[in-house]
Amino acid sequence: MLKQNLPLLTLYWKPLKTPFVTQFHRFEFLETTANYLNLHKKRSSPMSLGNLYQPLRRLIEVTYSLLLIISVFFTVASAGDYWHLENGGSSMKILSIQGSPREAAMAGSGVATPRSAAEALRNPLATAAVSSSTLNFSKINFSNKVGASHIAMVAHTPLSVLGGLHLSAGLESLNYDPIQGYNEDGLTADNLEFGSGTVAAQIGVAKEFKQSVFGISARYASQNIDYYYYQGVLFDGGAKLNAGDFLTFGAIFTNFGFLTDGETAPLAVQAGITASHSLPLDLNGSLSADLYRRNDQTEQWRLGGELSYKEFFAVRLGYPISKNSSDNDALSAGFAVAVSFVSVEYAYQNRTALGANHIFGIGLKW
Repeated sequence: MLKQNLPLLTLYWKPLKTPFVTQFHRFEFLETTANYLNLHKKRSSPMSLGNLYQPLRRLIEVTYSLLLIISVFFTVASAGDYWHLENGGSSMKILSIQGSPREAAMAGSGVATPRSAAEALRNPLATAAVSSSTLNFSKINFSNKVGASHIAMVAHTPLSVLGGLHLSAGLESLNYDPIQGYNEDGLTADNLEFGSGTVAAQIGVAKEFKQSVFGISARYASQNIDYYYYQGVLFDGGAKLNAGDFLTFGAIFTNFGFLTDGETAPLAVQAGITASHSLPLDLNGSLSADLYRRNDQTEQWRLGGELSYKEFFAVRLGYPISKNSSDNDALSAGFAVAVSFVSVEYAYQNRTALGANHIFGIGLKW
């Protein structure tokens, strides 16, 4: 290219006589030459390496997302044949309950489309759910059948300098009411009560691409029953893919890791799809269907829906369908209200085993 345009460059160079003028125009000459070649390159190379790289990167991104989602989906479907854990055999089950109001109101569905960073406790994709910095608090008031209280906090911030990267950190605590103890004769006494509880801390990171999100979280957890303690290090991970303007696929795994003293963590996998669409009067609606499986339970379908008005108000419904047991199959519901930088959420669940539970949440954003 430079050889073809040599006569033009020679004409430009000839008038440069004196040393000062030569040095001054030499810089101008080089700048003009670079601009000319860049312009010619753009016109003559529409299929440059940079242009070819973007479709290739997009293809790899979509392929990886689909493979991950499909693999988790089939793991859910066949998990019972390989995990071989008796019903209720895992420990620290609190790490698998729906800790945020939105998850609870939608019966745990909607894994592909989290709306709040508060969901990051159970969904690593929620770390990239919002674009602003947030601080969320939640509290579960269990029924008298359980006699416990759960509180949680999740902080989130986008790392704009790293382009599409998000960071979250969370704390949660479950404390049971005093548990009655018995002596060797099977008798009770006031001084035979003991306590139990679970504490967990986690940090998560998620990367947001044009049509997909990848997220991973690491968690340290400790549980005690009276003077007996055990700990664990656990990991969550997942991916989601936006398939057009209306459908989103997502899949996650939670609590993959180990617990001390031979205890088994509540490892779970979940895959789902969400269809969303705008409606008249500035409303937006979404329907979600997820397949969930924990290592000590049969698979469960989780169905949920959400109707929202802009970012000000939302109502939610959910219903789980278990394969072999209907003890936890009951309608759940909730709502959310946002005013300025503050949001308030509530959810209600009523399960045969746990009774009626109330989940409250408050969020701040800036």
